[in-house]
Formats: sequence, structure tokens, C-alpha cells
Amino acid sequence: MDVTRTVISAASAAFLLLLIGTIGYHLLEGWPLFDAFYMTVITLSTVGYGEVRPLSVSGRVLSILLILGGVGTLGYALGATTEFFAHGGWDSSRRRRRMKHLLATIENHTIVCGYGRLGRAVVEVLRQNGHRVVVVDRDTSVLEKLELDEGLLHFSGNAQDDDVLIAAGVRRARALVAAVDSDAANVFLTLSARELNPDIVLYGKADDPKSLQKLERAGANHVFSPSAVAGHRVGWQIVQPDVTDLLDIATRRGEYELTIEELRIGEMLRPGGTTLRDTKFWGAPAMMIVAVKHGDGSVEFPPRAEMTVTSEDRLVVLGKAGKHR
Repeated sequence: MDVTRTVISAASAAFLLLLIGTIGYHLLEGWPLFDAFYMTVITLSTVGYGEVRPLSVSGRVLSILLILGGVGTLGYALGATTEFFAHGGWDSSRRRRRMKHLLATIENHTIVCGYGRLGRAVVEVLRQNGHRVVVVDRDTSVLEKLELDEGLLHFSGNAQDDDVLIAAGVRRARALVAAVDSDAANVFLTLSARELNPDIVLYGKADDPKSLQKLERAGANHVFSPSAVAGHRVGWQIVQPDVTDLLDIATRRGEYELTIEELRIGEMLRPGGTTLRDTKFWGAPAMMIVAVKHGDGSVEFPPRAEMTVTSEDRLVVLGKAGKHR
């Protein structure tokens, strides 16, 4: 809840009742303003003091209305205060204000829609590799857990709603992962995200492999079915266990020294260089350039030293962790 808005609303209601009571007693009973104000205060507070002066029927009707209004305002204020502290008090309010500010300014981030098993795994990998992430989920129990993680930005709402995607920064994001429970919802979400940001890279999940084409037609750049991915992984483990183990080692950051990374050549090319030989990794003893991905999407393998490269091309590099920068 927004504690600032609640306090302002309660204070405004109390002030309005004070104003109405003071002016009402002054006009109906002809009392001085201070007496009218004092009568309003003791009526609203229901302290049980007697009437300042004898009241007419109209004055008593006004007193009844003020008492009802005062009790209602007090109940609202107490309820809001109780809810505020039940949801974490000032610390929680501070985190939400900070979250709102960061969501309004974050850019070049990845939005993960759906924080189930798949969403959590995606977020874990992205954060381990230093990527900025925003999680969108409408499950209140999930969001309560995310509240405790100040480093993970999140937004509560239905990811199919354009307003929710905009609040999560879809127009400034570099990528979005559609990983909610329903295939139909992921298709609709992909379509909405593509319309809001034509340049965003979209990843779509489908439990039913038949829905993969629908995701592609909706604008997804990459589609996947978790069951198919897992099945292929197990199949390759059986057919080529050594190759699969090597790939596992290279993609489990933090457990082994060996890693495989994708790097932009513009960061690796020596001044004035135009060929792959001119990159700082060519011939390096502790790493290997596995392939080159060109800006047009084509991939060259194996790479050649005389190959002409541009700053938009990317290197796929295999080597020791921490040696790629």
C-alpha cells in the first residue's frame, strides 16, 4: 500500500470534518468560531464531554453526522496503519519507493515474465553474469518473497497487460522472456511486447511444442519447449556423454575454471585491425576462438586468421574463467 497516499487521505478527511463542523455550528447555532471549533473537536473525538452550549435540533443532527464521520475516519486510519505495519512498515515502504524509482530509470535490461521454476533459473543465470533483470509476476506469494531481495527488481501485475509491461520498462529493455504458465498467454504477451518495442529480443516458452510456431508468428526471436530441451539434453548425454559434459562445464559459471563466452569483437580488436588475427585472443595460450558470428547472423566455423571482421561481429571463446576480459 502507498502509506503517503493513505496518510494524506486520512488527514484530508479529518481536516474537512473539522471545517464542516466549525462552520456548521457557527452558522446553525450562531456560536463564536472558537466555541464551534472546540465543539467539533470533542464531537469527532467522542471523548464524552458535554455540549458547550445547548443545541438545537439542527445542531444535534450535525453532531450525529460528525460522530459517524469521525468514527469512520478513525477506523480507516487505524486499518491503514495496521496494514502498513503488517506489510513491513517503513522499511517495506522505502524499498517500494526505491523499486518504483529504479523501474522508471532502468534500461538495457531483461524482463522475465513468470517467476516459476523456469523463470527462477533464467534469472539466476542472468544475475550471475551481471545482467540487469526485472521480474513480472502476479502471484502475491511470489512477490512477498521477492520483496526480501533488494537486488532483484520486480513488478506486480498481469504481464499480458500493456500498462504492466510499460511499467517494467519494456520500451527500454534489451530482451524479454515470456515464461508464464499458459502457452496462449505467452503468445499474447510476445505479440504485445513486440508491438511496444519492435527492437526487443523476445524469448518464448511453450509447454506444447505445437505452440512454438505461434510464438514465432507473434514475433518471438527464440522459442523453446522445456520438455523438448530436457529430452534433447538427456538424449545427447546418452549419445555423446563427453561432449555434453564439456558443454556443461563450460556453462556452469563458478564451479569450474573453464567457460565459454560470447564477446563483441569491437571490444577485442586492436587499433587499426581488420582481421581475426588482429584480435587480442588470436593465438592466446589459455583460450580458443571457437567461431565467429557476423552481424548478419551467419556463423563461420572454423575461424581463420585472415577472416575480415567488423566491430558488430561476435566471438565465441572457450577458455579459463576470468581470462576473457
